[in-house]
Amino acid sequence: MRFAAYIARRYLRSRRHSRFLSRGSVTAIVGIAIGVAVLNVTLAVMNGFHAEMQRTFVENMPMISVITSRPEGFGPLGAVMDSVAAVPGVVAVAPYIRQEVLVSSPRTAGPPRPQAAVVWGVEPDLVDGVQPLSRYLAPSPAILAALATGDVPRVILGTELAANVYAAIGDTVVLTSVNEELDLDDIRPVSRRFVVAGFFETGMYEFDSRFVYGDREAIGDFLGYAPGGASLLGIKVGDVMRADRVADAVGSRLGRDFYATDWKALNRNLFEWIRLEKVIMALLLGMIILIAGFNIVGILTMMVGERRREIGILLAMGAKRGQVMGIFLLNGLWLGAVGIGFGSAFGLAGIWFLEARGLRLPGDVYFVETVPVLLQWGDFLLIAATSLFMALLAGLWPSWEASNLEPIDIIRYT
Repeated sequence: MRFAAYIARRYLRSRRHSRFLSRGSVTAIVGIAIGVAVLNVTLAVMNGFHAEMQRTFVENMPMISVITSRPEGFGPLGAVMDSVAAVPGVVAVAPYIRQEVLVSSPRTAGPPRPQAAVVWGVEPDLVDGVQPLSRYLAPSPAILAALATGDVPRVILGTELAANVYAAIGDTVVLTSVNEELDLDDIRPVSRRFVVAGFFETGMYEFDSRFVYGDREAIGDFLGYAPGGASLLGIKVGDVMRADRVADAVGSRLGRDFYATDWKALNRNLFEWIRLEKVIMALLLGMIILIAGFNIVGILTMMVGERRREIGILLAMGAKRGQVMGIFLLNGLWLGAVGIGFGSAFGLAGIWFLEARGLRLPGDVYFVETVPVLLQWGDFLLIAATSLFMALLAGLWPSWEASNLEPIDIIRYT
């Protein structure tokens, strides 16, 4: 092996009368480095999008939502909540009212600009146990407890929604809904005024531009719910990745009139799309490394052609064919290893740059306002190992060709 390694190092150097091999080696190294770096950065960004969406959905919506088909709803609500809380894995339970509404605000000039929104009626004392709503509130988390105070009911608006309807703290907004049975000939909307108590900002445009939070009793009265009514129960579990199993257990305990679904099932299409996109991007960008592998094949083939006489002399002097084959395999591995090393370093630098700078994105297009990045060392090592394996495969054919040369024919005709 020392003999093969010594000759391989000398073969990577260009001859004084020909610099082709030197330039070819650099080209192969640069090709592999670019492919590895781009692939590392791209997968880190895809992982970041996946993790950011998972975090945002889990923190801003219940991990498990329970709805019922019973005409009387969840009544008695307390008994149903106690039954759910007794299920193993359940950490907290809270009642919610959720419905689509229109939000508008009086303007000093021009007509109101109603915006479609989703109003959430929450229990201020219980909601933080299911989702950390207070973490995203401004100007302070105390506004959550203030929802149930005052002569006029209060609401908390998403920052983007508040900007769209030109609403500030202390302003009045109007929520409009249709509560009665729909009649296309006689649709009667129901409206009620609410005072803006504050804002929340999650960083996800889809939530910040659509969600409105209010006290459950006040929202229920506005929407026509009976006192103590709820449209769903929100559940927090101890292990977020086992939410589907806990949801099945909750559904089994409550019976067939209740349906429990976890956050993964509600957003299955979204997360499946992200996973498939990650796989497709890895395959497409992996073509860069594959092309660099063909460069290695070409370089080693040219090297074998230029070194035919030297190979013949080595074989005639007693070098084994396995040693000759090892020379060119080591050349291919070294080219791949150097390219992988530089590519990994550039990839890490790119990932750390994106983390430090936080490049901004249009939130209404990409759901987040900055490029999320998450380095998973498993992906990092898999890219390096796959690239090195491709470099090894690239050197097999030229190495086999070099090891099967006949020294007598080479010396005779050169």
